[in-house]
Amino acid sequence: METPIISHISSEDFLDIYEPAEDSFVLLDALEKDIEFLQKLKPKICCEIGSGSGINITSLANTIKYSSFFCTDINPKACNISRKTAEVNGTSIECFNMDLLNNFRENIFDVIIFNPPYVVTEDDEISKSNISRSWAGGKNGRIIIDRMLSQLPVMLTKEGACYLVVIAENKPAEIIKNMFHIGYETQIVLERRVRGEFLSVLKFYK
Repeated sequence: METPIISHISSEDFLDIYEPAEDSFVLLDALEKDIEFLQKLKPKICCEIGSGSGINITSLANTIKYSSFFCTDINPKACNISRKTAEVNGTSIECFNMDLLNNFRENIFDVIIFNPPYVVTEDDEISKSNISRSWAGGKNGRIIIDRMLSQLPVMLTKEGACYLVVIAENKPAEIIKNMFHIGYETQIVLERRVRGEFLSVLKFYK
């Protein structure tokens, strides 16, 4: 999987959207590592939640052909930039300005990817209107993560998979246990230590 070109995104743009960083690339690398599974799955619809710059969904769209690719972001500027990232890199994705996947009908996604706001912060950081929304996760960095995971049974198809970036402070063992209780297996696709963070990409599936 190739890293998309993002030269169209200015330094001013990155004042308002999340700039690709180590967590972005660990998700990209995890998808590449698991590409054989993804190709065998032959997903009809793939979606990235919180697309930011759009590099992950764009790379996936350029690797897996004959699928439909969506992304969502609560930030309308991120939606516009994600759409442009896909265009610059020779593909197309449909971008929707929404919270998580709240406005879609149930169980249509074969693949969901999410690099969530996972940083441990005060809870009120989550509702701020600035760039902090892209990384602030509240208590244990889990408020947005837990909201999304609780909705997973009505988001994914029965054969589908969800890829989620977490850090050690998010208590991934607890997440794995919680997901088991609602019927999901978990695979740790990739782990990496960068700049004092221990990043993991978890794959949930049935």
